[in-house]
Amino acid sequence: MSKLKMLGILMTGFVDSLGIGLVYPIFAALLFDSSSRMVPSDASLAYRGALLGILIALTPLTQFFSSPIMGAFSDIKGRKLALKLGISLGFVGYCLAVVGIWMDTLMLLFLYRILVGVSDGTQAVAQAAIADFSTEENKARHFSLLNACHGFGFMIGPFLGGNLSQYGYDVPFLAGGAMCLVNLLLVLWKFPETRQLVQDRAFNFLEGLASIANVSRWKELRWIFAAGFVLAFGWSFFGEFAPVFLKDRFDFSAGEMGNFYACCGGWYALSAGFGTAPLLKRIAAERLVIISFLACAASLMAFSQVREIYHVWIALPFIMYTLALIYPTAGAIISNRTHPDRQGEVLGIYQALMACAMGLSPLLAGSAIGLYPILAALGSAVAMLFGGYAFWMGCRQPVMQTERLG
Repeated sequence: MSKLKMLGILMTGFVDSLGIGLVYPIFAALLFDSSSRMVPSDASLAYRGALLGILIALTPLTQFFSSPIMGAFSDIKGRKLALKLGISLGFVGYCLAVVGIWMDTLMLLFLYRILVGVSDGTQAVAQAAIADFSTEENKARHFSLLNACHGFGFMIGPFLGGNLSQYGYDVPFLAGGAMCLVNLLLVLWKFPETRQLVQDRAFNFLEGLASIANVSRWKELRWIFAAGFVLAFGWSFFGEFAPVFLKDRFDFSAGEMGNFYACCGGWYALSAGFGTAPLLKRIAAERLVIISFLACAASLMAFSQVREIYHVWIALPFIMYTLALIYPTAGAIISNRTHPDRQGEVLGIYQALMACAMGLSPLLAGSAIGLYPILAALGSAVAMLFGGYAFWMGCRQPVMQTERLG
């Protein structure tokens, strides 16, 4: 039964990431296309860039609020119902995006990004579902497989979306909606409930949000939460702005940028799927994460010094491998430090903090990167060093699985 449950989660994770990645490459083209009626033809580049930043940031900032709510809801009402509700809202969002393209209404695209942000809150639910049937020994491995499926989805999605957009900007959104619908059908068909329902406990809509304010009180997790926030900020710093660095140093074309992102997703997926388990058998999870933070910082510093294009493709696997060691392993460690009745809530808080960091990064760093493109790699490297220190501090805290953390 556990294999069936795992298969259902992996399939939904892959399809979800594929659908999201389909539309990722087209926002810049849509907003900077002078023939598009989405933005006035006389709009300045600064105005168009500001709209692009808002569109990018809306989804992770919405996920900041939705993740703890969806996680807490799944603890009480079940993982399957939470997934169904979240994915359904994502499907509605894609439909609104298609209508927005047809009607040249930017406001509907903003609403689409908000609803997709709510839908992305189900990532914490999927992790909580894995935690329901995993042991402490195999949980990190299971989390790595889920991350691998996300990586493969994001590798294939942008490639398909970029090619589909030549038939019209609405086509990737139509395809993304179709993938979201397939995801919903997979949940209905292949996803068995993993959580024993709590019949005598009502769900409070504000419960998850209130938990964010109490993060500082959770001595067992607050440093690890801080490490996750810095990790997400640093990676978003690099992931969003590496094209600026590559354009400045090597004059990368749009096609080469697409290849860069495809390689990022591919190396991450392969690393998470096949490269984590051997090390987890030999190195304690906490130590492995700290070492990986330091190795990631070193890899990013090396990336900032590349002088030939082939150096980019040599450095990239090392960066993605260290990230693939950090993300799922850190999530599994948090899950192991959390009481079973609070898996969705706590993992939701963790996802919310990372989503907040990913939303803030493009809003705060754009001007600095424009002036100094090398900061895309160096700034991320510094963040990884701080993340490693925070995680080391978190590992020094005692493990306490109380009914309610803090």
